[in-house]
Amino acid sequence: MRASLTEAVKTAMPRFMDPIIRRAYCFTDRLAATRLPIFTGRYRYGGSRYIIFRRVSGIIVSTSLMFASSAIGAGSPAGNNLNPTRTDITRTKSQAGLSAIKEHPSRTPSGLLYDTPYEPLSYKKLNEDWRYRGSLDFGYLFGSGNKTTSKFSDYSDWSNGPLLNYFALSGWQERKGYFLEAQGGGVGRNDQYYQLSTGQLGSFKINGFFNQTPHTYTDNAVTLFQGVGSENLTLPLGLIPGNNSREQIRQALASAYNPGLGINREEGNIGVDYTPTLSTKFSANYSHQTRQGKRAFGGSFLPPFYSTENSGGMVETIEPIDYTTNEISSGFSYANTGLELNLNYTGSFFANNKGQLTFDNPFTNLPDTNFIVERGRFDLYPDNTFHQVKTDLAYRLPLQGQLTSTLSWSQMHQDDDLLPSTINSGSTFTGINMDQWNSTASLSQKTANAKITNKLFQIGLQLTPWDPLTLKAKFRHYDEDNDTNYTAFNPLTNQFGYVLEDGSEGGEVFRPASPQNSFRYRSTPFAQKVMEWFFDSDYRLSYKTTAGFSYHFEQHDPAYRERARTDENHLKIHLSNRSLSWSTLRLSYEYAIRDGSHYDYNPYMPFYTDSLIGFKSALPNGVTPYTLADLRKYDLSDRRQNQIKAQANFLLRDDMDLLASVNWINNDYNAHYGLQSARTISANLEGNYQPSPRLNAYAFYSFQKQQSRLSNINDVGFSADPNAGGRRFPYVAAWKESVDDINHLVGLGFRYQFDPFDIDMRYSYNWAHTDVGYDAVSNLAFANPEIRSQAINNTFPAITFTRQVLETGLRWNLHKDVSMRFYHRYEHSGTQDWHYDGLSPLIGNHLFLNAVPENYANHVFGVFIQYRIQ
Repeated sequence: MRASLTEAVKTAMPRFMDPIIRRAYCFTDRLAATRLPIFTGRYRYGGSRYIIFRRVSGIIVSTSLMFASSAIGAGSPAGNNLNPTRTDITRTKSQAGLSAIKEHPSRTPSGLLYDTPYEPLSYKKLNEDWRYRGSLDFGYLFGSGNKTTSKFSDYSDWSNGPLLNYFALSGWQERKGYFLEAQGGGVGRNDQYYQLSTGQLGSFKINGFFNQTPHTYTDNAVTLFQGVGSENLTLPLGLIPGNNSREQIRQALASAYNPGLGINREEGNIGVDYTPTLSTKFSANYSHQTRQGKRAFGGSFLPPFYSTENSGGMVETIEPIDYTTNEISSGFSYANTGLELNLNYTGSFFANNKGQLTFDNPFTNLPDTNFIVERGRFDLYPDNTFHQVKTDLAYRLPLQGQLTSTLSWSQMHQDDDLLPSTINSGSTFTGINMDQWNSTASLSQKTANAKITNKLFQIGLQLTPWDPLTLKAKFRHYDEDNDTNYTAFNPLTNQFGYVLEDGSEGGEVFRPASPQNSFRYRSTPFAQKVMEWFFDSDYRLSYKTTAGFSYHFEQHDPAYRERARTDENHLKIHLSNRSLSWSTLRLSYEYAIRDGSHYDYNPYMPFYTDSLIGFKSALPNGVTPYTLADLRKYDLSDRRQNQIKAQANFLLRDDMDLLASVNWINNDYNAHYGLQSARTISANLEGNYQPSPRLNAYAFYSFQKQQSRLSNINDVGFSADPNAGGRRFPYVAAWKESVDDINHLVGLGFRYQFDPFDIDMRYSYNWAHTDVGYDAVSNLAFANPEIRSQAINNTFPAITFTRQVLETGLRWNLHKDVSMRFYHRYEHSGTQDWHYDGLSPLIGNHLFLNAVPENYANHVFGVFIQYRIQ
């Protein structure tokens, strides 16, 4: 494990090929087992406040489990950039507001203004039983600028041409309550969506949807590889795998082409809800999702810093994407006056139709050897399955009490075929015969047989023993068992080890009694157990003032980590006050401290060859340490955390409100080396003005600043001493790094109705600035020998990002059922990132895709006709 400053500032993170990596809702953290709703964003439209939740199965939204909308049988597609919330964009706002008799707009209990509602729906009469309505929004989209720019077209299809932007048709039967609803948008485009629902009110509902989402990575990459999108990348004619000079590669790049990197996601879903009685409900859901495309991927043979002019080197390849995920879920709910119960099952089945990636080596291997590495190979994401059974129970108690519990069991499993450690033949420069390592006969097992089992138990109690006082307590136990084991043992040679980088770096083979460095030969089955206790109390000091105190204790017992146990204590006090007629105030302060058992810098010895009988170290006085003993990993190190939250809602006038909030978090890690501190401060200011139902204006500003500090020592010496200041980690190779990230977001907008026109305008400006600074005692802090010969500075150029979006909509109401709508969107984005300065496809012995961020300024115009059947 290198600890150099050079590696700390790399933006390309390594790709870890975990045994179980991809599924629809595959959770790896201990909290995800509860499957709580996740806040995913806020959209601002003329002052509207929309909170969008991704809905997941089997959740307790409130005390009522039964009548909350279940995510098992329900579901809705995402919209697109022209209609993110999938609302009927042909509808108009009510000129009476929420009430025709109130002089001023209404407010929420916390004091914020409600948004102006839409005009009530009206239906045409089809016959004696059925009523129906429909709407259309269709027209033409055109614009200027490069609308294929990756970031502008990401998740959107702005193509010029005719567009059926939105349609809806619904009908319902008055006597028996049958209904039918259909809607969709972006018809025939890459961001299209459709939904169809039918059923009977209070009895059953069948809901289905389909959506398509484009995800564009870049449109300016170049590659000389042939077969992009397949499992086999080959060099063009004229180049020989494993035997080309840099000049030959440069000439071949003249015919390089743009592969267009991106993914297209398609998802279909059908769900059923059936309510046979008022107290019971059955749900079932099936979804099918595909992802197809290609994206940038790695590929290296020799370490970039230690290869010669023609010997490779680092290669950027292209990964084929062809994923299929099928998910099924079912549930049963029961509720009466005292008992509420949910039983749910979820199964997810992921298949990768591209199991591996093989690519030709454009460079030569080590100089002065006859050994040629022709190809490299990666094993891509494995097929895997996920099963979860979960039950939620709530029981009403005296004293306005409630007992709740959750029990969950889930298992992730994959048994993908394993690949041998090399695809090549011949002998490496270290003398390993790869013909004995390039077949599945060289593997200790033919399939992964990997399994992770999660178990969760949670119980909670809420009581109100005295009217002003509410008490809550909860216990939670989570157990993650990792049954994933692999030993790198070759039955053909009776040796522990493997071939490295398809033979370009030789290999690691355990040789008893022969001096050598230790290397890992077994996988590490990381696992954990977590126990948590919660206590919370709220006391109403007066009619409109509430104070509270909470305590949270977490005991974390990880397996095969640097600490066998960590203990974390959280103390929190909070205050809510609504006594002032013009303001609502919320304050909270939280203090948390984490410590734990003895910190062992190297708990991984059982998985390295120095644990085998017969091991002899290359060093006379011990084994080469791969990690600085004084380094503390941030998730296990001691930590003190302080957090302050404040929010105030101001009623400036009857038709105006102002919201202000501040959140400050300070994490101090008791570490000389590793992450030392992490601080975040964020602030939000938001105003809303509604002088009448016809006019609504708003403005907001958000600010966030994040700071982090870390330090380490580069491993430059040959010694068994793992301590700071020793020969392995000398102080002259020490370095520090600081990252300061600042984000600003400003937005404003208004909506105004002046018959026969409606105008809606929104503007946002986002500016981000990142500074990365460092201090190094000497050039020995750098891993790259070339950098060691250069002068040391103490900062990198700032990374900046700006984005402006202006959207304007003007509707001309020609008739009560017909309108004409004019649309304009202007988007400007600029990125300045020193990582990409001077980037070209071939630099030294590195072959890049040459994909760089694009600056753009695009206009999109649209003319639409809206027609309503009502």
